[in-house]
Amino acid sequence: MNKKNSVFTQGALSAFLALALTPPGHAEIYKWVDANGQTHYSENKDDAGKGKAEEMKIRSKPMQAAISSTQNWQEQEQEFKRRLVQNQLEQTHRSSVATPARPTSDRNQPETNASRCDLARKINNGTAVHSNGAKTDTNDRMIAERDVSTYCR
Repeated sequence: MNKKNSVFTQGALSAFLALALTPPGHAEIYKWVDANGQTHYSENKDDAGKGKAEEMKIRSKPMQAAISSTQNWQEQEQEFKRRLVQNQLEQTHRSSVATPARPTSDRNQPETNASRCDLARKINNGTAVHSNGAKTDTNDRMIAERDVSTYCR
């Protein structure tokens, strides 16, 4: 059994040294343009035929950059999850707030110029609110002013 362990240990040590001492691989990539104007890439320079093949310079990221990008990805994932929970909490809060009645009498009725005029005036005097309970803002009031001049005649 001692002989098996030493053979295994020697094999593992040999494999580790072979991997550790092997220089990183370097693939050569060539680029050329054929007679039809098509750009081609290949690992074999002879694929270019009579065309002029130029070697492309490939830059690889160092290991530290790969590690930091992984950490950055993990931080982004955590931030996404935090925002998701925050949005769910806000959604729950909004649904628990009582929703005031809409200023228009019936959603099934077609809008008329008179109903649009009435809604615009309610927005301008501050009695109208959104169906989700949010207050009207500057944009709502600007649109309401335009609607008053368009629909209230």
